[in-house]
Amino acid sequence: MTPTLAGATNFRSLGGLPSARGGRLRPHALMRADRLCGLTPDDWRLLRAAGLATVCDLRSAAECAEHPNDIPESLDVRELRFDVRNDLRADPSLARLLLDDPTAHGAERVMIEIYRRFPRYLASTLAEVTDCLLDGGSPLLLHCSAGKDRTGFVTAMLLHALEVPEPLIRADYLASRRWPGAEGHRASLEARLAPVVAAQELRAAVDTVLDVRDVYLDAALGVAEAEFGSIQGYLERAAGLTPDRVERLRGRMLE
Repeated sequence: MTPTLAGATNFRSLGGLPSARGGRLRPHALMRADRLCGLTPDDWRLLRAAGLATVCDLRSAAECAEHPNDIPESLDVRELRFDVRNDLRADPSLARLLLDDPTAHGAERVMIEIYRRFPRYLASTLAEVTDCLLDGGSPLLLHCSAGKDRTGFVTAMLLHALEVPEPLIRADYLASRRWPGAEGHRASLEARLAPVVAAQELRAAVDTVLDVRDVYLDAALGVAEAEFGSIQGYLERAAGLTPDRVERLRGRMLE
């Protein structure tokens, strides 16, 4: 059962998801969320009760500085930061891709391009997260700013490694659609996109960026499959998840 956190509205625990190889994810073995800067003392107590051991922060250094996690020292939690900048919130230059099509449709094309870059941008991150899990770093919480794009891709790849059925992986990804905290990101995205998006298209363009769509995830999976033959080939050759490491990961994460 997923605890409800007052300060992270795109939070969920993936414990209980089944593997095609048998078994299920251990309770709270893998959790995901948006930024943690709003967590209350009660929220942190719930995470302590869930056994939280590691927080993996997929935000850029600038995002971390603007909205620090401030993990209570009493939790004795390991925090890993990855400085991932392939996101409109982290890399202002991505907004310039809208100059050729300053519309909501153009915003969708930018999101697709961002996802197409994920397999390369996040391969080393996947390897390090796996190292952490193999070193006893679970229960582990992955998060970024919105908890849907960078977090969504890394989570999907870990679930693929554990052979969670694809429909369940996709359902988890799409569960971030219209999450309650989305509006809290609107003002900053509007400010970022306003210089390059037509005024009458701005709201729809921001809606597009705040959304999760099958076509986004498909773009990332398509690149991984095209370059490495399959998702498993990508995991092994790009992220170092060799068969031995995958078996060890399953031993750590499944029950």
